[in-house]
Amino acid sequence: MSTETNVKEDAEKVGGPQLVVVELARRRSPDQIKRLRKGRGRLVDDIDDTLLELVKSGTISADAQPVVIVVREAPTLFGFLSDDDDDD
Repeated sequence: MSTETNVKEDAEKVGGPQLVVVELARRRSPDQIKRLRKGRGRLVDDIDDTLLELVKSGTISADAQPVVIVVREAPTLFGFLSDDDDDD
């Protein structure tokens, strides 16, 4: 993909809609997020490119409705206490 992303698919559901989670690989600036919320900027282009590649690869259908969720990370009290490693 044009931007470094992590794609997780919910392959256990059979017959229902498939859940695809795309995590952008790096933290984005507040200005980039503000432009995204207004529907413009580089992040919108990155999301469009990612969706196009997912459609081309057959991961999602062309008529799938994308949902974009912006998450704000809270700063940790100490630099060594982070919740980056998931226990999946």
